[in-house]
This record gives sequence, C-alpha cells and structure tokens, in this order.
Amino acid sequence: MTNSMTGSGREPKAQITKDFHVHEHHSGDAKGASVEDYCRVAEERGIDEVGFATHLIIAGPDVVYSIPPEQIPEYFEEIDAAQSNSSVKLRIGLEVDYFPEEERRLASILDEHPFDFIMGSLHYIEGHDVISRKGFEASLTGRRIGEALDVYYGYWKDAVKSGLFDIMAHPDYFRRPLHAIRPDPLTYEEYGSRVFEAIDSLKSYGVGVEVNSSGYRHGIEDCYPTLGFLRAVKEAGIEMVTIGSDSHSADQLGMKLEEAVRRLKEAGYSHVCIFEGRKNRRLDLNELRKPDHHASHVLD
Repeated sequence: MTNSMTGSGREPKAQITKDFHVHEHHSGDAKGASVEDYCRVAEERGIDEVGFATHLIIAGPDVVYSIPPEQIPEYFEEIDAAQSNSSVKLRIGLEVDYFPEEERRLASILDEHPFDFIMGSLHYIEGHDVISRKGFEASLTGRRIGEALDVYYGYWKDAVKSGLFDIMAHPDYFRRPLHAIRPDPLTYEEYGSRVFEAIDSLKSYGVGVEVNSSGYRHGIEDCYPTLGFLRAVKEAGIEMVTIGSDSHSADQLGMKLEEAVRRLKEAGYSHVCIFEGRKNRRLDLNELRKPDHHASHVLD
C-alpha cells in the first residue's frame, strides 16, 4: 500500500468499488476487524459496496474460527447499525465450510436468516487441512496430486449439489501451501479428471464462483482460481462470478482487486455479479472503476 495525498499532482487511482468477501470480528481469525473500521476504510478508498462473509464452521477443528450460530442475530444487528451511519452499501453473507454429513443442520441455520449471499468453501477433506502444508502433504500420501485433487473436487461437486450456496469461494484454495511444497506453480492440467464434472455441476445447479485476490497475501502472487480454471468455467457457460479480497482486517479491504478484475477479463468475462437477498445482478466491469478523489490512501 502506498500513501498519496490528493492535490499532490498525481492523478487519483481508479478504485474497484465492490468487495464481496470480507471478514469481521465474528470470524475467529479476524478478531480485531470491526464493521465500523471497514466502513471508514471503504469510504476513504472509494469502495461503495462491501459483502461481509464471516466464517460459519460447524464441524472439525476450525470451529474455533466460526461465528457461533446463536450470534448470527448480533452479526446482523452490528452491520445494520453501521449501515445507518454509512453511505457504503453493506451486504450480509457467510463463508460456510462444507461437510456432507452436516447439510441438514447447515440448511436449517441458513434458512433462519435473510442473508444476501452464501459462499461455500472447503478447507478440510477426509480429515486433512488442505490449505496447510502439513495437511496437504498428508492428503498426498500414496497419491499423485491429480488423484488427491480428484478427491477434493468430488467433495466440491457435492457442495455445489447441496443447494446451500450461491457462490463457491476461492475454488482452488489448495494452491495456498503449494509454493512451500514444490518450486513450480500448479497448472490447471494437473487438477485431475473430476474437476471437469465439478465445473459442469455449477451450471446444473445455478452456482457461481469467486475470483479471490488473497493469493497475493499468501505468497503465490496470483488470484484464486488459476486462469485455466476460470476459462473452463467460462467455457462451461457459468456467468455468475464475484470478486473479493478475503480481507481479515480493514487495511486489507479491496487489496489486489484490480488483479481479480484482470483475471475475469483474461478469462473472457465482461461483468461481475453483486448480491442482495440471495439474488444476483450483473455489473459491467467498467462500472467497477471509480476515481477516488477524496481518499488519503490508494492501493498498490
């Protein structure tokens, strides 16, 4: 991040005005992130719509990072209170870890509340934390990467088929630890054979995918998903796509979303989707850019 005062003679940078993957303090790994801070930073950076997606994890060791279901009304109240004092549009969603044996319980929780959007995600597969180096290496025991990813995308397809989710978050998040395991980036051709039916299931069940820029914070210097994956999504006819920074603190809001937009364009998209009341509408990518004439901070 660089600092730039307006009036310094530099042209104000265009900002990406929508960020639809943001964690606030109800996510256990975002304890210091208040909704009010996000609103302040959004106003400074010219971001006019923020989608909160706090973690809901009802099984496995990561439940410590989840909002307790009984606190969801409080989550709504805090965002509604902040909305009354901010011009930024605040959307209320969740990032939900998928466990096939918990589908009924998850459906019950999600049906109780008027969310704007629900994102599905996979972190644990067959007891392995596949976004950690140790967990991913354990998932590879006795397997080639493509075989392990066949298992991953089998569960991913089940998540899509569950009908619980509007969007699948960071569709190849397992890339996060790979830069510490092997020197060469994983190519889409190594994703295994089941990735094709997983992508086809998006079309069948009306689910979209996210382009997530947090890989630039994770050391892979790229968005999730890889370009090959997103091109395959486009070729399969999936038009529901969102962008998000996956922020866990207000200072990360909007970071590298220019790269997410670039990834969409490279894959052949000319639009992005935004959500309200579990319904999406398309926004031309050109409508995402707005010069920020009043901010004291601009993004790299």
